Amino acid sequence: MQPSRRPWRPVLAALLLAVGLGACGEEPAESQLATEGPEALVALAVEVEAPAEGDSLGAVRSTFQADAAGAAWYDALAAPGRDPAMGLTVGERTALHSWRWWSDADSVALGPADRIRGIARPDVAVRSYMQRDTSGLVARVLSQIQGDRPARLSERVTLLDGTGDGQAALLVEVADSVGVVGFRPVRSELRAAGEYRIQDVGGALAFAAAGAIPTDTATVPTGAIWTAVASDDGEVRSTSAAADVPEGRDQAFRLGEITLRTPGALAIATGATAEAAAEAARLVLRTGDARRRARSERLAEVVEAVVFDTEDETMDTAFRWAAATLSSLVVRDSARVSVLPGLPGAEPATYPTAARLVGAFLDTGQWETARAFLTTYGDAQVFDRRFDLLGRAPDLVRLGDDEDDVFATADGTPLFLAAAGDYVRTTGDRSLVSGGPNFWFKTVFALRGIYEPDTRNGSAMDSLGFLVAKGRRGTWLEGDPERGGIERRGAVAEGQGALYRSLRTATQFARIMGVSQRSSATWYADTAAVLVRDFDRRFVRDGLVADRVDVRGASADLRPGGLLALAELDGLPAEARARYARALAERLVFRYGVASLAQTDSTFHPFLNAPEFYTPESARTNGAVWTWLAGPVATLMAETGGAAPAAELVQSQAELLLDAGAVGAIPELVAGHPRSAEAPPEVGGAPVNPWSLAGFIEGTIEGLVGVRYVSADTLALAPRLPEAWGATTVRLRLGGGAVALRLASGVDGVEAQVEPSGDLPEGATLLLEGGGRRVAMPLATVQGDTLVTPRESFTVSVTSGGATVDGEEAPSSAVASTASVWEGFAFAEPELRDEYPVMRAVENQRALGDNQILRDNPSASVSLTQTDPQGDDWGATSTFTYPEGVEPGVLDATYMEVARDDSTTYFRAEFVGLADPGQTIVAFAIDLEEGGARTVGRGADYDFPEEGGYEYVIFVGDGLMALDAAGREVGRLGSGTVFDPETGSLQFALPTFVVPSLGRSRVTMLVGALEPDGGVGSFRRVEREASEETGGGRVDTRSPNVYDVVVGRTR
Repeated sequence: MQPSRRPWRPVLAALLLAVGLGACGEEPAESQLATEGPEALVALAVEVEAPAEGDSLGAVRSTFQADAAGAAWYDALAAPGRDPAMGLTVGERTALHSWRWWSDADSVALGPADRIRGIARPDVAVRSYMQRDTSGLVARVLSQIQGDRPARLSERVTLLDGTGDGQAALLVEVADSVGVVGFRPVRSELRAAGEYRIQDVGGALAFAAAGAIPTDTATVPTGAIWTAVASDDGEVRSTSAAADVPEGRDQAFRLGEITLRTPGALAIATGATAEAAAEAARLVLRTGDARRRARSERLAEVVEAVVFDTEDETMDTAFRWAAATLSSLVVRDSARVSVLPGLPGAEPATYPTAARLVGAFLDTGQWETARAFLTTYGDAQVFDRRFDLLGRAPDLVRLGDDEDDVFATADGTPLFLAAAGDYVRTTGDRSLVSGGPNFWFKTVFALRGIYEPDTRNGSAMDSLGFLVAKGRRGTWLEGDPERGGIERRGAVAEGQGALYRSLRTATQFARIMGVSQRSSATWYADTAAVLVRDFDRRFVRDGLVADRVDVRGASADLRPGGLLALAELDGLPAEARARYARALAERLVFRYGVASLAQTDSTFHPFLNAPEFYTPESARTNGAVWTWLAGPVATLMAETGGAAPAAELVQSQAELLLDAGAVGAIPELVAGHPRSAEAPPEVGGAPVNPWSLAGFIEGTIEGLVGVRYVSADTLALAPRLPEAWGATTVRLRLGGGAVALRLASGVDGVEAQVEPSGDLPEGATLLLEGGGRRVAMPLATVQGDTLVTPRESFTVSVTSGGATVDGEEAPSSAVASTASVWEGFAFAEPELRDEYPVMRAVENQRALGDNQILRDNPSASVSLTQTDPQGDDWGATSTFTYPEGVEPGVLDATYMEVARDDSTTYFRAEFVGLADPGQTIVAFAIDLEEGGARTVGRGADYDFPEEGGYEYVIFVGDGLMALDAAGREVGRLGSGTVFDPETGSLQFALPTFVVPSLGRSRVTMLVGALEPDGGVGSFRRVEREASEETGGGRVDTRSPNVYDVVVGRTR
């Protein structure tokens, strides 16, 4: 330590103490707002502090709420948002992106950058704003000593439950008494302030996108077109739009202002017209408090109904959050129940069938929701071969009037049938099979659709009797191959597990219908047995389960499809199933999740975002960890003897839920590798993913607590409790009653305090496993002929030495164990590298040699020629002047030409003159199709109009660099030049493996002054006055730094 620093350290400590004391006083308003309401929800509050100053790269913690009718509110808690999906979304429309406050008393604006703290609960979010102080530490302390306090405000935000009218409402309450404040709503989806319409509707502020408002008076407006804000005794202060600071978007606009007298509340509501939205907002002011309490009570009931208590506070909190969040994603209309696959505008790109969520509803006792869910999806099955496979079930039912159901996966139908079987076995509700829903019919015909040849739609099975992914029947792990993703086709491993489970369901339903002895019914059981037998023969190679098999044989890339198959194929020999599971887990499962591709594969993508090497779509399918997989894989581990790694995997998901991304949710993806050994891997993909929540619940209840319903009257438990959980209490439904258990695991077994209650089924039985033995205990007694009475509470212990009930010996039986298979197991450890093979391959492909770039073919077919007038090198405003020292004419293009042959595209451009060394930079933006990127970078700042864009851009300066629309480098010439000052031209060639053959495309050539940067260079800035560093003549700040533009179309 340097001696000169010692004298002022006590002074610094005193100043810091003064700052802390100056912030003390009455209880902060945010604490008051966050502690009101049901205790069950208060206990789940998660507090988030603003990120450290200067941290612009760390993950932004966020909150989200859903209204059970399809609307959602999603925003950052204690920082500006970075996700363009944030805001209030209703259907496909974003009604509001963000807002700002204006303090009349302090004449200060408080916006997202001023948020210092946030508290999230399942029902509400509380955020605190405080005026930023840039005066320095000493000045700040002196201001506090003098009694000066920065402006501060706290808000509580609640998305009220939907009313079924397709609209949404937010209630925003301010507890502070800070006089009159202004509320300034912000929208960001349009490119200019003039594209919005803003009105004062009787004291309510209403706004809408002009393009969404019907212009035909005969058209009846529908949907959430307008958004209105109303407050008690408030007045609309402004109806003008102004540019604002964007959050994660290209632009933002402040749409008017309405006042609020604090403490008080304001309401935000949507409507088809300005008047309807304003009236809805006023209604929220009158009823909002009661609706907020009703929402809180509804969610509190969900949390309180989940009896899961351990000595691990993190686990308890995470589990209750998961149950509440999954419940909030359930959407209902008058007769149907489905789920939001994610936040509107931020859904996963691909996902498994929603039938995989049914298990979580059963695990948390939400049997009624599970039944309504199944009947909704059963009603949407296809029973007309003209349109699809007979009996095909949707992967997702969308409840909106204009929404189409999603049919995407090959295994969606068999998993739907398996979920129905799980429901009936768990609940004993045979009416699903034999009653009105008629799931016997649905099952029989769905299996016919799978097994019978179908020339119109393409058969679901291959010639060897395996379920295949083909055409538009894909898998959950999919991506556009043109953007680096994969399409898994052929007999996919997890499809066989799903098919096996569906055949078992058909066998179960045949018994319920009393036809199990018919040959048509015994076929289901026989076919399931054959499938298990043949799975081993066809999919297992050298002890590893292949991800998929086609006519060429088993795939070589190791993916998690095999783990999903093993999770369903409980008919495999127990030891073989355990060995196969361990072998894949050692290669695919990190402590923090299950990777989509083994890290030993040369195409493994370590990071979610590495735009210089690959696209996000390529990363998500070739290395990213998919969090939803953790649940079924942890359950598989636990069932086959790997309890310790299963517990660690489940714990990692609990930490993600509480500590990463959106509070109370698990992000869709985690990077395969962290950026460094000290940092956690980044999270990404969809911020909210119901399958990840359901998987976490499944891994906890089925995997670690070991719950399994043998039948509707027999509950089996094989507890594999982590030591950190200590004594664990759960309450599980059985028939019309319940069984409460307090479990304690020891080295050699388990002890359970059991309390049966309610309307238990006749023959209710508990099977408890521990120490390699199983004991069966009746849970009820029968009095007379019909009266079933719950048994008195009792304590049962089962160890390797036997079983006791209330201290008395009880008969038990041995249970085979495969725990030894997992001895010495180790998770895959990230093998961090400075350069990964996939990056090296990209680098090698990018590095183009002179023989490729500088080649010429006079016989190539010319597809574009475009001349351009001399003397028009003066920019978009015709006022630009050259930087000092730049020779005249070097920024004035006069000709552009594109030619092509079978393997190469040739570019040529001519200029009035060129300098040596080079003073010119050129960008060729190539528009191949609709969409694409709209802004050309590297300092050009050139924006294409809304209908324009590009898929590739080639920068030519000190060398050459080609990028795709995602900004990923696809080719480069590291040194040398393609400019020829003697002829005043540039000429280069690009192989079609770098930029595809252009076909009919638009090519835009942009010319600017070169700013050397050690690489290809960038466009030199243009300012008002020219200098050696900048051009001159700027009169419009929006003008690009481009002197000349030439546009042509290939033919």
